[in-house]
Amino acid sequence: MTQFIITTESGADLPQEIIDRYNIQVVPMHVTMGDETRPDGTFPVEEVFEYYEKTNTLPKTSGSTPGDFTKAFREIKEANPDAHIIHIAYSAVTTVSYNSAQIAAEDFDNIYSVDSKNVTLGLSTIVQETAKFIEANPDTTAQEIVAFVEELRERIRFIFLPQTLLYLKAGGRVSNLVFHGATLLNIHPTIVLENGYLVSGKKFRGNFERCIKKMIDNFFSQYDIDPSTVRVGSSPGITDEQKEIVYDLLESHNATNKEWFGTGAVISTHGGPGALELVGIERK
Repeated sequence: MTQFIITTESGADLPQEIIDRYNIQVVPMHVTMGDETRPDGTFPVEEVFEYYEKTNTLPKTSGSTPGDFTKAFREIKEANPDAHIIHIAYSAVTTVSYNSAQIAAEDFDNIYSVDSKNVTLGLSTIVQETAKFIEANPDTTAQEIVAFVEELRERIRFIFLPQTLLYLKAGGRVSNLVFHGATLLNIHPTIVLENGYLVSGKKFRGNFERCIKKMIDNFFSQYDIDPSTVRVGSSPGITDEQKEIVYDLLESHNATNKEWFGTGAVISTHGGPGALELVGIERK
């Protein structure tokens, strides 16, 4: 029986209990604030917001480097010489991490990289489901695992609702015109994933709580989501009252998972405080 070890980037925002449960190895992405570049996951996410408020400059995010992967792969191979590594990568069109993993893998045997075409909770969902698949199929092959990821990634549905567009504007992802128009008209545009790209989705009008309801109702009407697969999370800044609104709305669609996932510094840098994420797997 082949031993498989999954690697992914810190931008998957995996909870520690999942990392420990399935022995997932996390390779850091990076956040630069001023002259200092720090590994994602090694500092509180709130520092990103504090830095922006203090300097009016958005931190810069960057993917994992070939050196990061070489270090991770070497450590895995030294501890588990016969292990096969399955690297499930952060969306390849959004960062260099996937290419970095491929470069590093050239110096090792039995490493298989696959583009998840997902970020943050979408990626963590794929990682967790893949770990379950390996556990349930002890005689599986690397090729079958990669095929599982490639099929699953096409059924992941991800939607992201920023509470403010200020951070997207600061990062050049939203124009001044769109920012001021949305602020004036109380419009909250959503961000969705299409073939690995983060693109503008539906726009909802009203206060944030009203837009949460519209977003969740639209999510379930647009996609044939298996409610047992739904996961929800946010960057720091969401209130307990807003969480309860989300839980009540999800329960009305038979999604009863009450676990709340926190997002890390990479995605929070772009989404800002209190940005809401919703992920589910569409039925076959």
